[in-house]
Amino acid sequence: MRLLYVCNDFGIPPDGTKGPSIHLRSITAALAAAGCEVRLLSPKAGPGPGHPVVRLLPPGCPPADESARLLRDYMTPRGLGDALAREIRPLLYNAWALDEARRALADRPVDVVLERLSLFSHLGLDLAEALDVPLVVEVNAILTDEARRYRALQRIELAETIERRVLERAAALLVVSRQLADQLAQRGVERDKIVVIPNGADVEHFDAAPPPDACRAALGLAGRFVVGFVGSLKVWHGADVLVEAFAKLHAVDSAARLLIVGAGPQEPSLRTQAAELSLGESAVFTGAVSHEQVPAMVRAMDVAVAPYVSIEGFCFSPIKLFEYMAAGACVVASRIGQIDEVVEHARNGLLCSPGNATHLFGALDLLRTSPNLRRRLAECGRETVRTKFTWAHTARRVLDVIGPLVAARAAASSFQAATS
Repeated sequence: MRLLYVCNDFGIPPDGTKGPSIHLRSITAALAAAGCEVRLLSPKAGPGPGHPVVRLLPPGCPPADESARLLRDYMTPRGLGDALAREIRPLLYNAWALDEARRALADRPVDVVLERLSLFSHLGLDLAEALDVPLVVEVNAILTDEARRYRALQRIELAETIERRVLERAAALLVVSRQLADQLAQRGVERDKIVVIPNGADVEHFDAAPPPDACRAALGLAGRFVVGFVGSLKVWHGADVLVEAFAKLHAVDSAARLLIVGAGPQEPSLRTQAAELSLGESAVFTGAVSHEQVPAMVRAMDVAVAPYVSIEGFCFSPIKLFEYMAAGACVVASRIGQIDEVVEHARNGLLCSPGNATHLFGALDLLRTSPNLRRRLAECGRETVRTKFTWAHTARRVLDVIGPLVAARAAASSFQAATS
């Protein structure tokens, strides 16, 4: 099967270090490993050497790049911000890349277009209709809802119109959680075309990490009980709750260490919080790291935490959760959304009330003093990922959806040709 993967999001570079970039590389690699010929259409560079996906077009979009630069240079000095300059880039990429992509595909057409839902992107829909192939859309969140809650889009009505049209016209919607499926259905999207496919982890990537003691020693944490977090430091990830809970743990065990891996808007306030709680060198902030470094970082952790706070409409499928488990770390996570379906309390991890530092401290202290429990939970967590949540599992589920759509479209085309 020949597949075109479209990601018209200028904030998701295929060679990036954040979750969406990891998802893009992982699912396209897994689809290629499953036998698909995968081509990538993205305005950003990547995915990098050694990746099995072939780019359809070189990175960049001259009209979008130049127009955004001109608009930003004009508006920013006048105190008008650069939001509109960012918003026009995917709109211009829609217009520019359509004909470029059609020409590039002329000699070797694809069977299906798989697009990651992105703000202002109409490109996957345009290409699928122009090529007369099914459009399958990955949905990781209702992006216009997120934009209204956390961003100030200048053209929110246009974004909503495009998003609604893409969701309505897609042949299938691959959503990452049951909660997200429910949200889409409540908006009137046909339930029959919504399929829940959670994210996953690359077990082999984490198997290659050195043993835990070596990973701790490399970070200067030898002999310590290490509590850790990996991810973007944004408010809903709850890293501030983790710092507060760890301070309580540190009060009973000053040898314990907190390892926070990642960067983001909350990093300065988290560092300030750690200093105000007198954690000193007991709290280690690594800043942003490459995904290649993550396995060793997680392997250094005795307990890896996903301390999400309670937010309305939590519908995510956290890659960090699956990667923690794949690395063999004992997981403590908030009881919210899909997490409650992946982590079975006291079997393959521990669950805590979202945003409750006291509850989280209790779980951390229990695991600190119970190495056998910690080991058992970690082993069960790793087995959970191996048997249910690898990227290979995800790719097979995607192909189970795409295969019948491609076959049906081919049969319809054959019938039309035979009767014309």
